[in-house]
Amino acid sequence: MRTQLLALSFQLLACAQTAQPVAEAPRSLPSVPDDPVPTGVDNPQHEQPAGTVPFGPEVFHERRARLMASMKTGAAVVFSAQRVDWEADERQDSDFFYLTGLADESGAAIVLAPQDEIREWLFLRALNVEPDRVTGYRTLLPSRELEQRVGISHIRRMNLLGGLIASMAYRWHDLHFFGPIVGYDGETPRALEIIGKTSARVPGAHMKDSVGMVWRMRMQKEPRELERITRATDITVAGHLEGMRRVRPGMHEYELKQIIEDGFRKGGARRLAYGSIVGAGPDGCVLHYPNDDRVIADGELVLVDAGAEYDHYATDVTRTFPANGKFSPEQRTIYEVVLHAQKAALAKVRPGVKFQELEDAARKVIADAGYYDYFIHGVGHHVGLDVHDGGYFAVQEVPLAENAVITVEPGIYMPGKRIGVRIEDTVLVTKDGAKILSDKLPREPDEIERVMHGPLREAQGGSR
Repeated sequence: MRTQLLALSFQLLACAQTAQPVAEAPRSLPSVPDDPVPTGVDNPQHEQPAGTVPFGPEVFHERRARLMASMKTGAAVVFSAQRVDWEADERQDSDFFYLTGLADESGAAIVLAPQDEIREWLFLRALNVEPDRVTGYRTLLPSRELEQRVGISHIRRMNLLGGLIASMAYRWHDLHFFGPIVGYDGETPRALEIIGKTSARVPGAHMKDSVGMVWRMRMQKEPRELERITRATDITVAGHLEGMRRVRPGMHEYELKQIIEDGFRKGGARRLAYGSIVGAGPDGCVLHYPNDDRVIADGELVLVDAGAEYDHYATDVTRTFPANGKFSPEQRTIYEVVLHAQKAALAKVRPGVKFQELEDAARKVIADAGYYDYFIHGVGHHVGLDVHDGGYFAVQEVPLAENAVITVEPGIYMPGKRIGVRIEDTVLVTKDGAKILSDKLPREPDEIERVMHGPLREAQGGSR
């Protein structure tokens, strides 16, 4: 009976749009014919539908099952990004990716309904053959083979989404909203928009506040996720070391950036976790310094904030070092204050602690040293599928959990002295405290100087 009611809801929606009388409800959900696409040699991918990455479909099926166990009742819709272009840093929506493993599918959505006979649905946007000839044929055609490859038993086109949501809202009433929270001047999240429109049209339907439900799952990294974050961090450490060893006064910032990023690619990273920041002297005082065209001068500090992405997982590491391989007394004094502040925050890391406690510990060290006004940002954030994983809500409200991955990154920025120092590490939260995943990259000033005066620098003629 529920299947028939669901099918009837689709027909009612279609008839309302076309002003046609309602026919007898079919016995099963209407099938959706594939849009015409080139086949055979014109579209060889057509025979190999895309699957999930970087894990098999069973991983994402289990995640959705855990999420629905938390939901208990009602229904939820999670949208993909409207546009995905990894090279242009237009990334897949991370919640959608976390729950489906579909990295490249844009304009799609999943619907979850723990009480329903059919608990999971995937909706795909229609094919558009002409643009596909330019950007590459999409392989996600609704079929039994695709359903098996993605682990979702019912795949339909997006034009049927509204009818399904209306049907579920009428039967189960609760429509879960997972977030994000945005300000009044921000763009309304698509899930919130569809919940509002559905609630205005379906008697008894209403929004259920489930903000943070998906994030709490994402915060606690699975072993397979930790493997990839660790690999991304190891690649990043190697790239930073290459930059430390090869930096020279007289080099442009962009030359140093290229050295570091080439190191990431050599290590197996296809993409950057974020746009690399390389700032020397006063440029190191700009938190998200956007340029890289200045010549690095002798006697300046160089701040490098750069991270590799591996298999869709990010890391985030910053080091500050002298361009000529030797800290001046003033540079060393400021650097050591930042290092002590980081160590104070790291000592606080454990499950159940909030970021504010870490920040208070770091800020006290910096304030006691007389640099309070020069620490102008927070002490860290979560890391995972996104380099800033989880956003404002997670950082401020959710205590750290075991197997969370965070950064700890105090800094002091003094443009008048042309000195900017930040030390940032990617850290795993364990039951025993902080495990620094990027610990192989030197932090102590003496260690940094030893690395910078190693065989490579000597072979290249030392500092200028």
